[in-house]
Amino acid sequence: MLSNDVFQRLLYDLFCLWHGVQRHYDPPITDTEEQRLAKVKTMICKLLGEIDARVQRIKQNVSQEERGQDFYEEWTMLTWNVLCITSRLQSSSSQFEVTVSNEDRVIYSRLNQALVDLVNYSREFLPFRGDLQDQEYLNLKDKFSVTMHALHTLYRAMNQGHFQNHRSIEEFHHNLRCFGDEMLIPCIDEFKSYCNKQSNKLWQSVRQAQISRMKDLQTSPDDAISRLVAFYSEMMYVLAVLGARLQGFRYDLMINKKVFGSFDPVQHQSEVVFSALELLMADCVLSTEPSTNAILVTNNLFSMNCGALARGVVFKDFEIQVVSEETAEHIQGEMARQRMMQQPSPIGLAPSAALLAMKPTSGTKRSNAASNSDPSNTAHKKSDVNSKESVTIYPKYNFKNRYWAAMYPHLLCTTRQKGRQSTHNSYQDLSPTAQIDKSNGKRPIFYFHIKATMFSPSGRFASAHTLSLPFTIATRRNQDCQVQRMMSSYTATIFWLYGCNQQDGLLLQWVDTGMGWEHFKHLYKQHFKVNADVQRALMDEDFDLLQYKLQCPDCASGDGARVNGVQQIVTFKNVLCPHLRYECGSTNVRFSVWRGMLELLQIFHDTRNNVKKLWEIGLLLGFLEFSDVDKKLERHKSALIMRLSFVTGGTICFTVKSTAHTLDSQSTRPIHLEPLDLKKLQTKCLKDYLRDIADAEKVKYIVNSSDEVVRISDVLMQLGDSRVSNGEIESRDISSNVTHSGDIDSMQHIKFTAMRIAVVTCKVKPPSADLLEVDVERQSSRPSALLPSLQDDFVRELVQLANFHGKSRQEAIDSLEMLSDDYFATMGSAATTPATIRSTYFNNLPPTTPPISNLIHHSSLSPNPSMQSLPSPTSNYTPSYEFNTQSHSFSKEVKY
Repeated sequence: MLSNDVFQRLLYDLFCLWHGVQRHYDPPITDTEEQRLAKVKTMICKLLGEIDARVQRIKQNVSQEERGQDFYEEWTMLTWNVLCITSRLQSSSSQFEVTVSNEDRVIYSRLNQALVDLVNYSREFLPFRGDLQDQEYLNLKDKFSVTMHALHTLYRAMNQGHFQNHRSIEEFHHNLRCFGDEMLIPCIDEFKSYCNKQSNKLWQSVRQAQISRMKDLQTSPDDAISRLVAFYSEMMYVLAVLGARLQGFRYDLMINKKVFGSFDPVQHQSEVVFSALELLMADCVLSTEPSTNAILVTNNLFSMNCGALARGVVFKDFEIQVVSEETAEHIQGEMARQRMMQQPSPIGLAPSAALLAMKPTSGTKRSNAASNSDPSNTAHKKSDVNSKESVTIYPKYNFKNRYWAAMYPHLLCTTRQKGRQSTHNSYQDLSPTAQIDKSNGKRPIFYFHIKATMFSPSGRFASAHTLSLPFTIATRRNQDCQVQRMMSSYTATIFWLYGCNQQDGLLLQWVDTGMGWEHFKHLYKQHFKVNADVQRALMDEDFDLLQYKLQCPDCASGDGARVNGVQQIVTFKNVLCPHLRYECGSTNVRFSVWRGMLELLQIFHDTRNNVKKLWEIGLLLGFLEFSDVDKKLERHKSALIMRLSFVTGGTICFTVKSTAHTLDSQSTRPIHLEPLDLKKLQTKCLKDYLRDIADAEKVKYIVNSSDEVVRISDVLMQLGDSRVSNGEIESRDISSNVTHSGDIDSMQHIKFTAMRIAVVTCKVKPPSADLLEVDVERQSSRPSALLPSLQDDFVRELVQLANFHGKSRQEAIDSLEMLSDDYFATMGSAATTPATIRSTYFNNLPPTTPPISNLIHHSSLSPNPSMQSLPSPTSNYTPSYEFNTQSHSFSKEVKY
């Protein structure tokens, strides 16, 4: 016996040959009609043995144990495919004449016998499955039982009757019509109503599960899909039992008894059952794309994965196209019209909103050089493949899950130059001159429309339709320089669409009325957690800063949006309005809340900067006010805090409280170091910033999210900092043959001391002066004397330098006494220019004088504002000063 996938492939090839389907990989068709029918008969004969073997396997399972869904689906698949083959043999007169020969009669007889065996087995061992607590289902089950009992009565009357005259034939024909009109059709109508009601509820739960997966990026449980698959299997089984019994009755009436000659009174009744199957399967296709990212980028490859949830008949192909919102609404309306009319009908060709192309899976590009001059050529520049309104994917049978699936790994799309305006505000024109209601930044929304064509038991093609989850298509109009700015509106559009979650069948409707602050806060936290790929989420306290920052006069949403000044209703326009701003010198930048979040996420996406690790272990805090930072550091004499900030966009800020540069620990205020943006963190990781700042400020502890202090050395060791664990800076051992004058084959080994770029704070004022506060009482209480005062820059910086190096007053005096007078200015030379100082006191030092760098570490020297042009006595490092921040503290990079 063949495997399931091979058996399904044989069925697929048979029906394609029967209908003359020309696939792209098929050779040109050169057979005549007779030759084609002969090949069809040969393939049927090959399948008969496989069908008989599978029927016998089912008949051998006569135990009293309950059969599972897999067993029902195997029975249903065999029954419907036998019906598909049998009905096609009867559907046309030309094919019917083929069955005149004895060989053809044998084929027909074996197919009918397979149906008889399957029906008899189902009557004894396969009761109807479904929700026995549902009264509607129980009523439907009873009506089917009555209908099949009436059919059995007709079957028995046919076998026992003697149709000798025209009157008896007419009477039997009348009974057949009454059965169809009074029993069969009302039963099928109730079946359709029940299926429509149930499928709507089940599809809503499936769509909700898909939306939840897109929002959480978690593998959602398959319960919703499993229930929908089970529903299709149960309903297809019910129809298969009725269809198989009708076909058996039809075979005996037309072939064995030949009561009506060539007239077939049962054909219409079989068509009623087949029509119900087509209506049941009209929405049985599920698209799993997009599954993780609802933003496609033009000319970027993406995969397509969709399949049929109803397991019974064979599918011919899957046609995929991209449609706009209004077209998707039209398609869904047509699908609803089919259900309302309870009659399957083809959905007209829908206009495509974007072009699609299939890149060859082999990677070999198809050459379009011959057609490049053709104005109708739509070849992509990068991929060299032709774009089309829609693409057709031929299905493959999924052996594991037993369904027909359409999968293609390399699709790409491109938008048209100008699209239609959607009735739900899918705006294309986002220019400043656009209408006021079209300037909220919403990007056009699209859907994949999937049309699956199946080989119906009626002998014709039937189609199933579905719509994917919504997505946007990001264009590359301005290439990389505008990508980040553009992606802000694309990601915000998807965030808002999925966050509002306004379901309308398979569609998600846009909501302009806004959402509550608590709902927005929950979605914002969820978006950060999912897209930053972290387990630790933002806290409610992190949003205190944003409560007053989400609305400005340009994006005000009317009365009721604020209560006591706090934002209560958040609209999409609030999210993208650039009312956040910062100023620094001549720089004035405006950005939106969403843009700031994107910049933060970019920092988290860089796996080399250690940001994600420090966030997960609670050492990188959320959004805090400066007053909150001060409170957290009040209890600690020396510590630092790392936190997220929107001060200059999405950044990470350090706040340090240190006693290394102060005389009075009671007057020390925290200093706020320059914000670190993505560019800085790409140059130097956050772990290195933490190490260097701790070294420069003599800080040993960092405050975590639980307001506890953690030793920075322990953190660095946890992050794998070798300099901390080994206690020394790494060196590089290099072997070279060009560092000596010897033979070329001789290698010289040299051990080089490694260098790194260190970061230190560039303080020009003590930490107590960071906020530019003047302690008047303290100033007035100090006695004015001619003795050296701390207000003297020299004295203050001398004391800070001693404290920084841990030198006592006596040690500082001893160090000064060891130096000769050549190092110092002479009395009365206060007006000496810096150039003179440099010439006199540094360039003319005696050769035997020890270098000053041996006594004073250059990284501890703080530049005096009055001596900005005075160069350092050492020349082996280059300080570079970054822009000033709110606290007058800088970061300086020193190479040594």
